[in-house]
Amino acid sequence: MLHILPPPVAERCDAGLHPVRAWREFRGFTQTQLALVAGISRAYLAQIEAGERTGTLEIVARLANVLDCLIEQLMPRRVETPARTIAALAAMPGKLKAIVEAVPENRWRTAPTTGGYCLVEHLCHLRDIDGDGYRVRIDRILSEDRPDLPDIDGARLAIERDYRTQDGGAALDAFTATRWAIVGRVAKLEPVERRRVGLMAGVTEMDIDGLLSAMLAHDSEHLDELDSLRAELGA
Repeated sequence: MLHILPPPVAERCDAGLHPVRAWREFRGFTQTQLALVAGISRAYLAQIEAGERTGTLEIVARLANVLDCLIEQLMPRRVETPARTIAALAAMPGKLKAIVEAVPENRWRTAPTTGGYCLVEHLCHLRDIDGDGYRVRIDRILSEDRPDLPDIDGARLAIERDYRTQDGGAALDAFTATRWAIVGRVAKLEPVERRRVGLMAGVTEMDIDGLLSAMLAHDSEHLDELDSLRAELGA
């Protein structure tokens, strides 16, 4: 296992390539080959290399194992992330719409056999985490001095708001409107504004860029689950 970044990989990363692509090319894999060995789709790998998805820890660990490198060496550098992260966040409503259109409406409330959210519950959860969580946190960080940002209990909200009985189409529309409002605002921020911080649960300091990265990771986790759900439903 290498612990020092090989010069060819470092050079490619410095040139703007995603670390996964830089390591893949250094090891001589095509996208199809690496995806096959890592047990993911080529499209998923392409999205990771394009910065559209972060990949779960399990997926990144698999890639690191195949590429014989450290997990942290596959993480994009912080200086690359703002514009790519914002673009990936802006793409999420379209990805959700495509999934919704692929699943017959009479299966929207069918939960996976392994447990977890059905499609409507995913849509409601994403809507509320963006609306009650990330949008509020961004507003407070930009308007207050180091605000205390409480955690949101997504499981509790799902029960209290009875997600499974809600209108999936309306939830998607609300998520889309909120996401575009967030993207529109953060895209205009100056670097000094993105460095403003809040305290997550009153303890962990997080700036705007950190929140955006957390949003992207949250999106990626739900896309993984939705991909599995869509496959199980045969859509």
